[in-house]
Amino acid sequence: MDERYRAALALVPERLPGLVRNRAIDPQWTGDGDEFWYRRDGADGHEYVLVDPETFTRRPLFDRDALAERLSAVFGAEVDLRTIPVTAYEPHLVRLGDGRAAAFGPDGDSAVPAAEPALRRPDGKTEVFRREHDLWLRDENGEERQVTRAGEAHFAWGATPDYLRSNLPLAARGRPLPPMATAFSPSGRLLLTGRLDERSMPEHPFVDQLPADRAKPRLDPFRYHHVDEQPDGVPQLAIIDLVTGDQAVFDDEDGLTDGLAMTHLDTVAWSADERFVHLLAHETGGRTAALLRIDTRTGARTVALSETAEPIYEPNTHEYSLPLIRVLPATNEAIWFSQRDGWGHLYLYDLGTGACRHRITSGDLVVRDILRVDERRREVLFLAGTGEDGGNPYWRRLYKASLDGGAQMLLTPEPADHELKAPAIAFFTAIFGGAAGSSISPSGRCFVDHVSTVEKPTEIVLRDTATGAVIGELERADVSALTDAGYVFPQQFQVTADDGKTPLWGLLTLPPDPVDPERIPVIDLMYAGYQVVTQPSGFLSGGGNPSWGRLGAAYAALGFATVVLDGRGTPGRDRVFRQWTREELDTPRGIEDHVTAIRALADRHPGLDLSRVGVTGHSYGGYNSVRAMLSFPEFFTVGVSSAGVHDARKLPRGAWNWHLGNEDANDPGKLAALGNLRPADRLRGKLLLVSGDRDANVSLDHTFALIDALSHARKRFDLKIWPGVDHYGGTTPYVRALMWDYFVEHLLGEEPPAELPC
Repeated sequence: MDERYRAALALVPERLPGLVRNRAIDPQWTGDGDEFWYRRDGADGHEYVLVDPETFTRRPLFDRDALAERLSAVFGAEVDLRTIPVTAYEPHLVRLGDGRAAAFGPDGDSAVPAAEPALRRPDGKTEVFRREHDLWLRDENGEERQVTRAGEAHFAWGATPDYLRSNLPLAARGRPLPPMATAFSPSGRLLLTGRLDERSMPEHPFVDQLPADRAKPRLDPFRYHHVDEQPDGVPQLAIIDLVTGDQAVFDDEDGLTDGLAMTHLDTVAWSADERFVHLLAHETGGRTAALLRIDTRTGARTVALSETAEPIYEPNTHEYSLPLIRVLPATNEAIWFSQRDGWGHLYLYDLGTGACRHRITSGDLVVRDILRVDERRREVLFLAGTGEDGGNPYWRRLYKASLDGGAQMLLTPEPADHELKAPAIAFFTAIFGGAAGSSISPSGRCFVDHVSTVEKPTEIVLRDTATGAVIGELERADVSALTDAGYVFPQQFQVTADDGKTPLWGLLTLPPDPVDPERIPVIDLMYAGYQVVTQPSGFLSGGGNPSWGRLGAAYAALGFATVVLDGRGTPGRDRVFRQWTREELDTPRGIEDHVTAIRALADRHPGLDLSRVGVTGHSYGGYNSVRAMLSFPEFFTVGVSSAGVHDARKLPRGAWNWHLGNEDANDPGKLAALGNLRPADRLRGKLLLVSGDRDANVSLDHTFALIDALSHARKRFDLKIWPGVDHYGGTTPYVRALMWDYFVEHLLGEEPPAELPC
């Protein structure tokens, strides 16, 4: 068992990418035509390649040793470019992955001091930044001027609101943010910004039990409103003319500021003359969405177009992706997403009349991301999933369609997942990192495509957007170190749901060396939320949380089979599949599909032991892993629930709107039916609850509420609290090993190692 643990620790999700050379590249377009460079994994560390797509010629971007020597002289310490990545490169400026930067010039080289977080004006010469509670402008000469007034604590311009609950983990990591809910107009003359009024929001008590600077615990409260609390503050938006100083400040009754705080620049669309700005008004779970046209001089609002759908309208079926809405200023048109025909398509609207002209996309598919809109060519490039050709509906595929209707073209026909960089929500890049960029060249003539499946390592190619033809191969993933470490490739499977017709897709990972080949325990790696797809679609990629889908290899080393499945009620499929669990309260809400799938897999693989099925999940998966044990107590016998949202009342307002709709989102009876407290008396198996005491996203009182319910029901359970751990960074090797212990002891029936090998 010691050996198994050591093998599993070598295969935890965060280590897997490091065992693969050239699994992914991030093209950096130089601005010289469609030329780009990227970092690759060479035999002795990082290498940098400059590519000319016109001739498909490749050459080194720079002399690595010479540049390392020059940088070492600038910083007064050795810089090893074999291990320290270059993140930005120009002949006069180099930025490194560790935050350092150097400027090169004829008068000498110098280190570039780290700048405070700011938002750059389109001309690149000016930036806007936050000082205390207001926004300031700084020009290229360092001169500053204040552009907003009257900002105050919890009602500050461009501030990250407490209710997003990102402030605490970011502050702990020393990562301040640039102004949020703030955007320049294309000319840079106008500045749109907002502020959320949290002055009347209740403070949520939050205790840092182990502050680094003192022995006494510290209270770090933050503000947000639970579902049973209604603050009376009204957000504000301002449109500021940076030339004249004129400001249009108006109350925001449409939730626009909340949307800007999440999605930032990508939902802001200015008219060609900048007289109007368009913003999307939509709340999760609502029946209606509207594109509002706002007069930049007066703040007056009109509805440019809207859609009402039953039971809900969604601007993207993937909750954590950007809305599939784009405004075309030159022609006064808009691209609009809708599920009105049962799938997920793009439509073209006339903004002058608000009328729909026609559907842009076609087929049994669901659009996932808009990657590029070319107004001159009247084309849109988009990622979508489809199962109409019998393939995996979760594979990402790139299509091209005319804005004027007609046939669309599939540019990536291979039966595989095609990974391209899509714009991401600002909140998530702030938490998890990442930078803006595109897999499509500036001219739109070519794109970088990562082609793979869960079982086939990545091939990276450059393709032509005219036909999808491959221009040339850039890289091919080397997985030799991964397989040497004992990695087991998952198997894609398809089964049928209880209705006898709905296909369910997922991944099965089998242990290479089971303790007993005729009695292999199974663990369901569960999320089961409406927000994202869980299963990976490509090689170590795809899915809303790729690391969760990578857990199977470590569990396989321990002797477990694992299943990752997206049942009904999850995104990326047709509307009926997608909305199947909406307004379902006391039901398992899609978890029955997990039971059906595991039973079907046991028929195909007789060694799978249906008397030993476990489940584990984190966050919404922590909630659903407990719900699985309460809904199917005879099936799921061992569970580890991490940071579960067990008490529906304890989440912020709007958190359950997708399930309940805006009208019933605060109904106490329906919230109780959604939570895990009421059915706590149904627990029969072994349950371990874990949580970090610094978790601001799913605070510790969720777990305490379930503890109280289980105690009143006289149910045994186990509990572990991780001190100093937040929602996003708590799965250390030690934490993982202790969670494995629970399954090894209670599901595998073995003794865990006496000492943790981590």
